[in-house]
Amino acid sequence: MRALIVLLLYVGVARADGIGAGAAVGAGGQGAATYSAIELGVDAQWHGARLGLGGRGVWIDGEWRDRDWQEASDAVRAVRMLEVRAGWFALAGGALAPAQLAHVADGHRAALDDRPRTGARAVANGERVVVSAEIDDVLDPSLVGGAVAWDVTKAVRVHAAAAVDPTAASAIELAMGRTFKGEQAVAEVGGGFVGEPELGAHGIVFADVAIERAGARWFASVEGRAGSGTVGAAFGPLHRLERDLHEGVRGVGGAISVGATAENVGWVHASVRARPALGTIASAAVGAPMGRWLQAGAWIAATRRYAAGAGELRVAWARRYSTVIEIARMYDTDAMLPTPAWSATAWFGITTY
Repeated sequence: MRALIVLLLYVGVARADGIGAGAAVGAGGQGAATYSAIELGVDAQWHGARLGLGGRGVWIDGEWRDRDWQEASDAVRAVRMLEVRAGWFALAGGALAPAQLAHVADGHRAALDDRPRTGARAVANGERVVVSAEIDDVLDPSLVGGAVAWDVTKAVRVHAAAAVDPTAASAIELAMGRTFKGEQAVAEVGGGFVGEPELGAHGIVFADVAIERAGARWFASVEGRAGSGTVGAAFGPLHRLERDLHEGVRGVGGAISVGATAENVGWVHASVRARPALGTIASAAVGAPMGRWLQAGAWIAATRRYAAGAGELRVAWARRYSTVIEIARMYDTDAMLPTPAWSATAWFGITTY
């Protein structure tokens, strides 16, 4: 990883289409404590690639929080954003979007607190085969997995996927679907098998549809499961909190999700999943990159036991100056007994671009 970072920095500095730096100071509260922080970063961009490096220093009640930078390996967390595109291949690194791996990972989030986590995701997209692989945090992983989707014929698609938490659950999927394609719509109906070593196995049936209408992409999916194991409870948005609660049970579960995305407007996504052992989990996310001067985004995931989420509003009140307001309900997932804490922080930043 260090060699890759050095190489990318060298290429970026030598041939970058643009290089910029930024700094921000933040102040607010986290639980019953005061919170203050400073963040420094640099971004480079060149043909087919982008790289962003950054570091944050945090003080809680005026005392330096040293856990973020205790080991030499913590330097990996400085990679906040990495994008490389080359034809059929794409690589992303940094704070990744929630993971969706076939039917073994559903909206898994790497972070439920304010600690930076650096993950990696790669996708190879062929004419009939799509292969993906990812890790949510290279230093403290709770998801390592991959998926393959193969269009055997124009109407038949085969899925294979696997997800592993090195300290808890794992899941392997084999499924097949019948696809239907129209001019502005695509749908798939199918079924398969999910095995979870040491926990159990269950069957799954699913249906997905995506439609292009009114300048947006609308999508919906529904699934049903029956058997033993987690029955769909593993690798969801609150997995880092629930990873020690998985037990092999028998039961019936299912999920439904809907959403839409429109370029230059934003996105919205909501889902509900019924789980025989851990109860119902609901999640939602919305983002509005409405323009150069104003952006906003929020997400939430909740069960009867846990509720986590965050919201952010960014206002650029001059070309290089901006204010960001962040509100979050977070958990310290490194603690023996994670407890919720509310956080509110105001950031004031300046950039060179």
